[in-house]
Amino acid sequence: MLQQIVTLLSDFGLRDVYVGVMKGVIAQINPLLTVVDITHEIPPQDIVAGRFNLMNAYSYFPKGTVHVAVVDPGVGSDRRAIAVQLESGFLVEPDNGLLSGVLSQNPPVKVVELTNPEYWLAATPSQTFHGRDIFAPVGAHLASGVPIEKLGKIIDVGTLVQLQIPTPTQTVRG
Repeated sequence: MLQQIVTLLSDFGLRDVYVGVMKGVIAQINPLLTVVDITHEIPPQDIVAGRFNLMNAYSYFPKGTVHVAVVDPGVGSDRRAIAVQLESGFLVEPDNGLLSGVLSQNPPVKVVELTNPEYWLAATPSQTFHGRDIFAPVGAHLASGVPIEKLGKIIDVGTLVQLQIPTPTQTVRG
């Protein structure tokens, strides 16, 4: 059996316990998972920087890798928590455009809104730390073989938030 990988990307920084707590939650669910830090130095709440880093790292991981990304200025709001199954892996994150770069290069197979609290840390998540309460545990469950359909309700990929990144243009002066 292949060693399953969960990656973490966030804007949490490394000066406090938040990244370690997410790793602890993952280890409680399955201590045999390999956890790889992509980065935790995304500028605070900078979804565009998170999108860029996730998009550039995604293709370098083995098939089946679960990528948990948390850059979430909308934590505690009505934004959706989602999981996306791609041909080569999974994404678990807030529906705020963070995954739009990866999706521009990898069409989704299934998208689920994370509505099943059976796979969360607690049935009532905190208003400020969905990384611990929803995203890390769901990522660990996916990497441990839980089918994506069990995590919540299937949603249409067309309803996902897309970041509108302008296409660069070159101007020739002369």
